[in-house]
Amino acid sequence: MKRSLFLCTVVVFAGLFSLTAISAPVPITGTSQSVSLSDLVGTRTMLTVVLKDGDAKDSNLKLAEVRDDRLVFLSTTGEIVPYLLDSIASIEVQDGVVQQRRAPDLESQVLRAEHQRIVDRAWSRIKDIFQQSDDNQPLKMEAAMLLAMSGEENAHEYLRQLAGSNDLVLQLQAAGMLYLIGDVVPENLIRQGLESGKRDARIMAASLSGLAGYKDAVPTLRPLFMDRSVQYSAPAARALARLDDHTILDRLQAMLFELQQEKGEAAIFALTKLQDASVIEGLKFRLLEADGSNRLRIARVLFNLGDPTGIDELQHIFKTYPTLMPEVALMLAANGYWDAIQFLQTRLARREDPTESNLAFRARNAQALLASGDPSAMAVFQELLRSDKEAVTSLVFSLMTELGQPRLITLLQPSIENSNPAYALDACKAVISLALPSFRTRLLEYRIEFPEITH
Repeated sequence: MKRSLFLCTVVVFAGLFSLTAISAPVPITGTSQSVSLSDLVGTRTMLTVVLKDGDAKDSNLKLAEVRDDRLVFLSTTGEIVPYLLDSIASIEVQDGVVQQRRAPDLESQVLRAEHQRIVDRAWSRIKDIFQQSDDNQPLKMEAAMLLAMSGEENAHEYLRQLAGSNDLVLQLQAAGMLYLIGDVVPENLIRQGLESGKRDARIMAASLSGLAGYKDAVPTLRPLFMDRSVQYSAPAARALARLDDHTILDRLQAMLFELQQEKGEAAIFALTKLQDASVIEGLKFRLLEADGSNRLRIARVLFNLGDPTGIDELQHIFKTYPTLMPEVALMLAANGYWDAIQFLQTRLARREDPTESNLAFRARNAQALLASGDPSAMAVFQELLRSDKEAVTSLVFSLMTELGQPRLITLLQPSIENSNPAYALDACKAVISLALPSFRTRLLEYRIEFPEITH
């Protein structure tokens, strides 16, 4: 009996000793700041792990997770590198600088009980789709992205593994999903993409460099921006603007008048993003000779920059150019311009052939009226979600996300139960974006770069 009691005491003591060893803090060196592991996790701080076994070192790592018994790091190529806590002697901060956390707060805004129930059901539906989509990698990746935000580690790890695969395009696609959940995008992967001979990889890397704030990409992006191909110049323009490169302003103003619509839209985005007041007077001067679509582009930039000339010009175009009236009405109505609101209400009441283009304008019309404060337009969204045209329903989900109004969650309940997993996942994504403002912000930025997501 005494022997058994003694053995139990030894086992308990050994267990306590083991727990104490595991939970003991890991020394963090290389910086004058007072730093804990929680300050490092999820940031871009470069670290060196010093191991107890012969003082071996593993450099250029970022701390991704802190678990009970181990630390999980990411290499510069996106490879997952786990180390047991009791094998680590210390962690050195390279360059002595602790970067700010990249992952934003994912707490949802306060929702009504009926909305929260739909959000909870959306999480459950996403998990089902993730588990049942092994034969559809794009769908599984997107489901994993959403599921990772609910704390599902296996979904998060699935994306990290893809980011560390041998297929560069797949790696970049996975990196985009990591951006959406607020995780660190491997900078070395962006660099590989920009230097790649694959066109798709270079285009994706250009877009990701701007989203991830990778300033080292600027020298590589500038030649892409000057390229005649819109496939390179448009994403490079947006990326350089996101990286606050004001050296491109002169070229952007010329790009604003390019015949290709995508170049013009990229210039509008970049000029708006850079918020440089020095371009305003020059654009006003160009208004004297501009006409049609070029005049509209200038007016949009001036409006976005907050110059009163912008709204005046939009109103002038609305009254003067019948072919541009519908497009301009969408912008003006969302900002409370009564003539535009009346135009859209009249158009909404009119019977039109249910072509895809007419239904798409009907959806945008409803969005603008909802933004202006007209709640009756919600019924139009409800009607369009019953359409058998996938492009139309997908557009409605996107427009709901842009609006960001939680009351729209109610309309999405039938859609998340749809038997088509791609349709249901799009609906779930809209629900989660309306519940998590930080995710919604990233999703809207991501869609500017990658508007077409196919399952």
